[in-house]
Amino acid sequence: MKHVAFLLLLSTTASAADLSSVVAAAVARSPAVAEARARREQAEAAAREATMSRLPSLSANGSVLRSDDPLFAFGTLLQERRVTSADFNPVTLNQPGYQTAVQGALELGVPLFTGFALTRAHDEAALAAKEAEAMGGAAAQGVRLRAADAYLSGLSDRALVKEIDARIASAEKEVASAERLKKQGLVLGSDHQAALAILAGLRARRERAAAEEAAHTAQLSALLGGPAPEPAGALGPWSPPVEGDDALVAAALESRPDLRAAGLRRDQAGVRERGAAQSLLPVIDAFAALQTTSDGLDAGAGARMFGLRANVPFGDPAYFSRRDRARAATAAATQARAGLEDAIRGEVLSQAAAVRGVSAATGDVDESLARARQSLEEVRPLYREGRQSILEVLRAEEAVV
Repeated sequence: MKHVAFLLLLSTTASAADLSSVVAAAVARSPAVAEARARREQAEAAAREATMSRLPSLSANGSVLRSDDPLFAFGTLLQERRVTSADFNPVTLNQPGYQTAVQGALELGVPLFTGFALTRAHDEAALAAKEAEAMGGAAAQGVRLRAADAYLSGLSDRALVKEIDARIASAEKEVASAERLKKQGLVLGSDHQAALAILAGLRARRERAAAEEAAHTAQLSALLGGPAPEPAGALGPWSPPVEGDDALVAAALESRPDLRAAGLRRDQAGVRERGAAQSLLPVIDAFAALQTTSDGLDAGAGARMFGLRANVPFGDPAYFSRRDRARAATAAATQARAGLEDAIRGEVLSQAAAVRGVSAATGDVDESLARARQSLEEVRPLYREGRQSILEVLRAEEAVV
């Protein structure tokens, strides 16, 4: 009965404050929540990276080259502004010997058109940040549920252990008196043995309840990362306000963060699909460079260059496969969200039916417990008067728990 009644119990105000602090501590310590927070920061940084990539960038490069190639040698002389009439000698042109060129450049580049790659990168990063935030909410919900369940279950287990201890103590007294009466031939041996069996069953239930309390305490300790506090307060009656199925399902679909995250993953897949379709677009950037070339570490001749660069992918044989893969990924993400929505709908309807069933049984459970207590109070004096068996007393003790 206690296990059924627990489904209808809620902690009192004094216990709720303690429960709130325990749940808050579990959420604050949760690695899953911290992971989601870090992933959100990662995605936000990726969005900033995409935005900053639109700005001009400055780069420097240098090289040291040495070769006896005629074209390289004569071109180096031209770049260094050191060409003389002697350099046009056919022998010198054909056999210039080794030439050294130390080159350096400072280049400023501005992306003009990236085939919408930066736009897609920013959009996908923004969606990833929202997904991480939603998953953080889902992780926090899960931690709250596990912490509250462990806390309240421990509180219920402790109350059950206390109740069973009281029943065992009372039953032991009755069994002890039956032992004396048995020696006088006033109690049947079979009834006495059956009573001992019921008493052993009560002790076994007590051990199971104590083990469950220890298990729930261990679960709470794992969530808190340290010793779990002693549950405080008491449990009281609770009547669940259950709405209609349609309202419950609508509220769940609106508020579930894991469903929202699934929708955001579908949107990210759509961005990647768009990227696959746009992968044949040209990429254009503007640049301006300062270049210098010398035959050593001394100052060399400088040159300025600016212009536009374009890269247009023609004849990409992987384009259609890449596009099909992205489309399939979008379809998979869409179906994954639909499957999760169906699972949430079934979960809500199942839980609502279970709560309604327990709520409907509350009156019968309360009446059963009250009658069991009344039966125990009535059977004790009858047993002492010799009008009831010790077996009936132990059965009444067992019925109370």
